[in-house]
Amino acid sequence: MGTSGRTSHKNYARKRGKYTSSKRKKAQERASLQKFSIGLNNTTNTIKQSIRWQRVRWDPVKLYPNIIFDKNDNPDRRPTPEEVALACKIVNDKFFLLKKGRSVVRDPLNKNSIIAVIEFTPWDKLSNKDKKDLEFVSTFLHGSKRFINSVSSSNRSWGGKMWAIGWQKSQDFLQIVGQYIKQFNASQKTKYDIHFSQSSRAGKIIGKYFKELSSVAFNNNRATMKKFNIPSFDHLSYGEKPSPTTCSPHITFTTDNFFNPPHIDKGDISNYAFVMFLPTYSATGKLAPPDSNYDVSGGPFVFPDHQFGIKFNHQHGIVKMIRKANEYRHCTLPSSFSSTFTRFSTDKLLTSSYL
Repeated sequence: MGTSGRTSHKNYARKRGKYTSSKRKKAQERASLQKFSIGLNNTTNTIKQSIRWQRVRWDPVKLYPNIIFDKNDNPDRRPTPEEVALACKIVNDKFFLLKKGRSVVRDPLNKNSIIAVIEFTPWDKLSNKDKKDLEFVSTFLHGSKRFINSVSSSNRSWGGKMWAIGWQKSQDFLQIVGQYIKQFNASQKTKYDIHFSQSSRAGKIIGKYFKELSSVAFNNNRATMKKFNIPSFDHLSYGEKPSPTTCSPHITFTTDNFFNPPHIDKGDISNYAFVMFLPTYSATGKLAPPDSNYDVSGGPFVFPDHQFGIKFNHQHGIVKMIRKANEYRHCTLPSSFSSTFTRFSTDKLLTSSYL
């Protein structure tokens, strides 16, 4: 072998060695994140989906360039229909929208930080128990709307409806926390008590799916609530002993073509918030199976600073996500109108207002 041949062989071996070393290092980084930041394993990975490590770049995009946002992400006004249409076009043209599988999205500027974990479960992969449990949650929350007021702040919602159920820091003198409920008479109070006696089951179901997607995030939320003696959303009275599924003092849920301004939840004290997206009937809150002609499309959930999100077009099944809501900007865009169906989302988060 001549000199040039030996040199070429050495160069190949060197490049091969660097490639192998880089691949090994990447595998070790992912294993560490999976163990210490996510907590996903074969026990909780119920449908045995492999993880896709999704690469994104930091390249902020202003979806509503003519709207002024203050330092707390509060917009100075609502968008016009033309501005909403432009935002949707920007997302459809430029963003990478996930639509299947289980994806872990890492921060390109901080290799130790995860922006979100997103999992799609098709309808035919849901067990009968899954379907019953998820429908219990969606119908329970749907039925709760008669007892609570929707959130009307334009800083939280630009369209559709949002509700909050559970506990909040009270404004009443000498009262530590209060519940998100309307004022009503004794008869209505009895109906309220009967309805919310089912909240424990709803809390267990949501907690189960949260823990399956990320046991680390779930346990971190539990530890924070225990440390500061924060009640769970499903506790009927303040001071109840935390249950194994306790992980949030309240749940927000949205329906009816909900969309909101891009924002960071700076008040969150938990690292991750958990959300589920369910296809449902508007009138009852029941799940809408594939043969229901569910026709809600569009309305992606996106991260504008990293140009990626979730695509829901003709969703058949459920989508679960944990996201670092207190670090990464996110928002929902409006979906198509439907007179029969709605995309129902539930969001568990833990804010500093309880401390």
